[in-house]
Amino acid sequence: MIGKIVVGSKGVVSDHQLATQIGLKILEKGGNAFDAAIAVSAVLSVVQPHMSGPGGDGFLLGFLDGEVVAYASSGRSPSGFNPDEFIEKNPLRGPLTVTIPGLVALWSAIYDEYGSMPLEELLNPAIKLAYNGFHVGVSLAEASRSLEKELGGYKWSKYFKGLTLGAIYKNKEMARTLRLIATRGFEEFYYGGLAEEIVRELQDQGVNVGLDDFMEHEVYKIIPLKYEVAGKVLYELPPNTQGVSTLQLISALYELNLDKLDYNSPERILEWSKPVSDVYYFRDLYLGDPDYMEIDPQSYIEYSKVVGLLKEKKVYTGKPGGDTTFFIVSDGEAIIGFIQSLFHAFGSGLVAGGFPVQNRAIGFAREKGLPNSPAPRKLPLHTLSILGVDTGREKYIIGCVGGDMRPQLHLRVYENIFVYNMRLDRAVATPRFIYTTPYGVQEVLVEEPLNTPPSTSNIQVKQVKYGELRGHVHIGKLSEQGLILAGDPRSEGIPLAL
Repeated sequence: MIGKIVVGSKGVVSDHQLATQIGLKILEKGGNAFDAAIAVSAVLSVVQPHMSGPGGDGFLLGFLDGEVVAYASSGRSPSGFNPDEFIEKNPLRGPLTVTIPGLVALWSAIYDEYGSMPLEELLNPAIKLAYNGFHVGVSLAEASRSLEKELGGYKWSKYFKGLTLGAIYKNKEMARTLRLIATRGFEEFYYGGLAEEIVRELQDQGVNVGLDDFMEHEVYKIIPLKYEVAGKVLYELPPNTQGVSTLQLISALYELNLDKLDYNSPERILEWSKPVSDVYYFRDLYLGDPDYMEIDPQSYIEYSKVVGLLKEKKVYTGKPGGDTTFFIVSDGEAIIGFIQSLFHAFGSGLVAGGFPVQNRAIGFAREKGLPNSPAPRKLPLHTLSILGVDTGREKYIIGCVGGDMRPQLHLRVYENIFVYNMRLDRAVATPRFIYTTPYGVQEVLVEEPLNTPPSTSNIQVKQVKYGELRGHVHIGKLSEQGLILAGDPRSEGIPLAL
């Protein structure tokens, strides 16, 4: 299997060709990687509104000047959030699932520290696309069709119902929101008249939220988790993300000698059953809002320490799934991964400022007494994360669409590159397997034509056609020789380089 691959000195890989093209234009004009990231992020918000936007969250991890740079901007539950009602009703959509959006705050943080071009120039491409219209892509059309019944009772219907492939879609409210941010600054979204409008819209749709909830949102420049193994230094985002789970799985790869198994061996699929179960069980038992956690995740990077800590306890795992968009930008000096999301497609089904608003609150557990139990003004466990790898000679960024399955997708591609020595395009394109029910009676989906083992009493094995396994991955590698970007053929996006 061959993916999409480009080489050059600067470039972008994203989930939509328009976003990749706009990012490349910013780099051509002399903008840096952070300038391009803001432009790409805004365009993706417009052309893939089911995946992400100002109504959702964002995270960043990258390499710059020999250092690792990381930001987290995920929103808390509103101050009026009712945890008892949430547990009782167990919603997937609607007002109880809304958390405060963080993406615009992430734009603000990286622009203040690294931005080199006028903000209006970075946001104008997205504004024009929203105002003048764009052709609806495969992903957006399919999301609109498949969710028409589920989201038909929400404000979503007014904006996103009935979108068809190739049709021109315009959303002037989207354009207005972005124009206000571009002309008045990022603070307008959290403190200004726009913030007041968004809060009123959310209140009208049943969200118990106040302006103070927006004004108190915080974006953090963070220290990523770090793991040294096999001559490489690996980095991941700390909680409230599940980034530590990626590093624990990679640790298991070496501790259990799973790196010695043949790529196409059925045994390899079954041998991953226990470490996947342990790592996800650890995640659901111990991870959540850092203010509520009792452990230091950096101390539990190694799989053997995970096993040593686990105790028998029933844990609710939350609602699986999720829709995300991930991209990589490099200006030849920095390489950064940027991930943004609404969680499920179109998030809560609620709309404000022309954009869908996320349903991240469903990341909370449905029981009390855990670090990830629901509460007002609290961060839910977040599925978004990014893997960085420093070999000393090269810097890699690996990221994906994949929700709860993200740690396994990062692992699979890491294995393909560093264990099975695959070229980057093959590493993202080759068939893979994922445990979609990670513990208890497990289910593992295996893409054709991988050799598939028979099911056991505790592992239900199901083979699926290539491309039916949820999630796709992009990779960037920066070295003295230049930049290589690889895009997953399962994505409608493209990589481009100068």
